[in-house]
Amino acid sequence: MTYKEDNSKLQNELNESHNTYNGVYPIFREERDNQTQLFNKKTVLNKIEKHLKENLNKKLIENHSFLLIDIDNLKRINETCGHIYGDIVLETFAAYLAQTVEDGDILGRIDGDGFVVIHNTIKDKDDIYYMPQTICSLVRENLPGLKEDVKLTVSIGISNFPKDGTTYEELLQKADIALNKAKISGKDKFVIYNSELNINIFEGEMEQKRNKKKKKQNYEDILDAEKRLLNYAFDILSEGNSVEVSIHKIFTEIGKYYNLSRITIFENETINQKARVTYEWLNAGISPCIAIPKSDYLAKQYKEMFINNSIYYFEDITRIDISSELKWFYEQMNIKSLVQCAINDSNQLIGTVNFEDCEKARIWPKSQLNTLLIITKVVSNYILQLRNKEELDNEILFTQAMLNNQKLSNYAIKAGTYELLYVSEYTEKLFPNVKLGELCYKAIFGRSKPCDTCPLNGLDHANKRYSVEAYNKKLGAWLSTTASTFDMPNGQKMNLLCSSDVTGFMERVKSKDNLTGLLTLSKFEAEAMKLIASSKEFQYAIVYSDFDKFKYINDEWGYSIGNDILKFYAEKILKHLNPMELFCRISGDTFVCLFIYKDREEILDRIKIILQAIIQDYKTCYPKINPIIISGIYFMTKEDKVLSIAMDKANMARKRLKGFHKSTLSIYDENLHKTISKEKMIENRMHTALTNHEFIVYMQPKIELRSLNIIGAEALVRWKTHTGEIMNPSEFIPIFEKNGFILELDFYVYEEAFKMLRRWLNLGKNPLIISVNVSRLHIDDDLFIQKLEFLIRKYNLPTNLIEIEITESIFLNGLDRLKRFLGKLSDKGFLISIDDFGSGFSSLNLLKTLPVDILKLDKDFLTYDVMGEKDKIVIANIINLAKGLGLKVISEGVETLDQARFLKENHCDMVQGYFFYKPMPMEELEKLLS
Repeated sequence: MTYKEDNSKLQNELNESHNTYNGVYPIFREERDNQTQLFNKKTVLNKIEKHLKENLNKKLIENHSFLLIDIDNLKRINETCGHIYGDIVLETFAAYLAQTVEDGDILGRIDGDGFVVIHNTIKDKDDIYYMPQTICSLVRENLPGLKEDVKLTVSIGISNFPKDGTTYEELLQKADIALNKAKISGKDKFVIYNSELNINIFEGEMEQKRNKKKKKQNYEDILDAEKRLLNYAFDILSEGNSVEVSIHKIFTEIGKYYNLSRITIFENETINQKARVTYEWLNAGISPCIAIPKSDYLAKQYKEMFINNSIYYFEDITRIDISSELKWFYEQMNIKSLVQCAINDSNQLIGTVNFEDCEKARIWPKSQLNTLLIITKVVSNYILQLRNKEELDNEILFTQAMLNNQKLSNYAIKAGTYELLYVSEYTEKLFPNVKLGELCYKAIFGRSKPCDTCPLNGLDHANKRYSVEAYNKKLGAWLSTTASTFDMPNGQKMNLLCSSDVTGFMERVKSKDNLTGLLTLSKFEAEAMKLIASSKEFQYAIVYSDFDKFKYINDEWGYSIGNDILKFYAEKILKHLNPMELFCRISGDTFVCLFIYKDREEILDRIKIILQAIIQDYKTCYPKINPIIISGIYFMTKEDKVLSIAMDKANMARKRLKGFHKSTLSIYDENLHKTISKEKMIENRMHTALTNHEFIVYMQPKIELRSLNIIGAEALVRWKTHTGEIMNPSEFIPIFEKNGFILELDFYVYEEAFKMLRRWLNLGKNPLIISVNVSRLHIDDDLFIQKLEFLIRKYNLPTNLIEIEITESIFLNGLDRLKRFLGKLSDKGFLISIDDFGSGFSSLNLLKTLPVDILKLDKDFLTYDVMGEKDKIVIANIINLAKGLGLKVISEGVETLDQARFLKENHCDMVQGYFFYKPMPMEELEKLLS
């Protein structure tokens, strides 16, 4: 939840509280403080004065206590959390203070964070102590709704009527002396006024002055030392040492002076923008920094901290409000307190310098932060200069290496003269005797006149760049040469000629695939484009094919057999092709065909017959292997100008069939195009949607059949798009599982669900077991359990209230890994359930080997309103089997009374379905809880 949403939520609670207080205190606007709705300073003074006078006129004067209450550190809360949050603190405290006072007491706000209370009819010391103890304890321990990292306390000074005074001013003065004593003594306490406090007033003031003078001297000493640190840094960098030596010296001095644990520099790599540690200083006994996880989401959060700032710091990791991923990352490095200073290059964050304390929380004074920031800028400027020089040197080196590696021969001539003005290194290697000032056609090609195929012949006012391909007899190679014109700084025109050896490419275009003898992709594309351009009477279809899970064939039967299967496929296809049709092996087990046709239905039937015949041949020749061929087909139109796009569409159709476990064919049509377009839209929007909280967590209650009470709920997700449309999970979950985004979304759902469960526990609601779904991708994530435990600790939840739901489909792969995964979760106290049991994948034998607590019957068992006898027999026996293994059973998809009655009669423990409750927002479920 964002900070703004946190405030809004808390404000709503306050408004509800104020509505309650309105019934206790009639609202007269001129008497009330606008912010807290308590009596204002003028009103509370008048009411207390009136009340005291009435008591003095009585024959028997009653004792009252006068409480002066001050919120500790409100100024710092305003500075660190913002004034909006400070206002919420004030309003929340005032609301709960109003609930604490008793009937007849007088309560008001007299200044920013100051409040007064007249507490009536004091009979003994217990009466005096009771109210301030209650207020301090309430604020310290029981005040709900505030940020976890803001510890709110109050100090209270108490004077007594009539013993310490009979007027408001007298009681206020004595209570103020007691309040000062409470503040000096460490805050978060109350002090009752006595005459001895007056003696210590002067001494206290003198001590404060001495402390102030001492602090000023210490501050000046600190500033002087920090100036010396800066001067030291400049001196070291000017000595001309290597960058590693210089930075190590500077970091050692800083680390020892500030008693730091570790100083590191993170830099983004130029190519892939992944952060890595480039320099590190460690104090004695401190471990090196861990490798930074390769998470785009984590990197994005990390960068967002420095969008408007050059420095980020926290004093105590247990009191910060950041994402669970970032907090987990810091905790893995055992950081207790941290300062991070940005390294910027042209306003772009390229790294950070991190000053870390791994032993304890600490205060970072402003002067210290300024010094660390300045040192970071000094060091980072030095690093940037070296990096820029290094990048320039590398660019020159790499450019030259690439020119040589690609066999690029470059030379420049004076326009209109053929006179050589520049020759590249590779050109000199090709032609050792070439000299500047010579004519290029003579020095390079040994000719007495310009070359007939010279690309300079194609340059004119319209064409500033022209290329030709020609065979060079002197080199015995094919050259592709490009000529261009450019102006020198002195205004002289020059021609640059760049020649590359394309002999290998020409050979590849001419050659065939070594394994199958089919065309190579380059030759296929060239021939296909030629065919399509020359023949207008035919139509064309692209068939893109591969073998499903061909890797397993190689692994189990060996590469020799795998190659035989590929050659077998190539031979069979070639036998069925017409003379003008083309066939090639793209790579590995992937093939593409170009078919010619006049009638669409006829060619479709022909392709199906060809594929079925090959599948039958495989069954005959390779009965134990049974290769599975997956194909996609695209019928080209007149609008298709680019062959590669047509091939991509056939490939998209093929990809839709992955995992079908049998040979089949898919056609790219308008429906598939719409589906793919929608998937792209979903993928383009998913990260923004997560950031904007468009994903909403729903809960579907689980009902205990014996009591018909809600005893649990399953956390589900809905997507409310920016247009207001609610998207069904079936539209986006499969896409997220395929592209890996499900990992981020699931942890978003976990955190929202855990946060709400903690709220319910705080409100005293009956504990619910919340079940969350775990995908196959999570099982392959070695850090999944650690990240899950981090959330459990963050919201202080018992693990036995969290149920991990594993779908049956996960059993298909990596059963041993799944057993270890579930075993670790079970050992930590999480409940484990098998979801969709009976959907067709799982073995009943697994129930005795996996650490499972709950069996969830698949909703397809209850497809019909009226249950068949066979369905009843199957369900009843599964329930009996599960009970015999000590498992609880829940049935989902319950939509009728007959279904619920049957399940209860057969001792099913729990049910879930529309007959009881549909999935609902978490706030709606909260209203149902007792």
